[in-house]
Amino acid sequence: MNAMKVEEDGGLVIDTGAMEWRTLAPGVGIKVLRLDRATEGWTVMIRSEAGSVLPPHRHEALSEIYIIKGKGHHPETGDFKTGDYVLEAAGATHSALHFSEEVVQVMVAHGPSTFLAGDGSPTFVMDVEMLTQFADEAVLAGA
Repeated sequence: MNAMKVEEDGGLVIDTGAMEWRTLAPGVGIKVLRLDRATEGWTVMIRSEAGSVLPPHRHEALSEIYIIKGKGHHPETGDFKTGDYVLEAAGATHSALHFSEEVVQVMVAHGPSTFLAGDGSPTFVMDVEMLTQFADEAVLAGA
């Protein structure tokens, strides 16, 4: 995969199948597809294994999610399945999400998400800076 120079190139194809899943949380893998330091936006693929849990979190900016595989129930937004598009508003706070089967999704975030402890205090922020540790060299070169 070559780094994209937006001002010179017409686009970029990323072979996501050649990328390794990096561990975000137990049973939750991530592939970083895009990091934009100027806008603080990012795009990731997330794979949640059956039995895994995505911790409670708050979207600090609008997030868009497309479900590639699987189905489940989101406590705040409802049921979702393969092919669904989920829009999560800035400021939306979500409970822990328990996965009963494998779910793969693409998430386009327009800013950070803050993960929360049981008492609502922040545990970590998923943002461009944090995601750099999960990104391949070519993605970092274009950030």
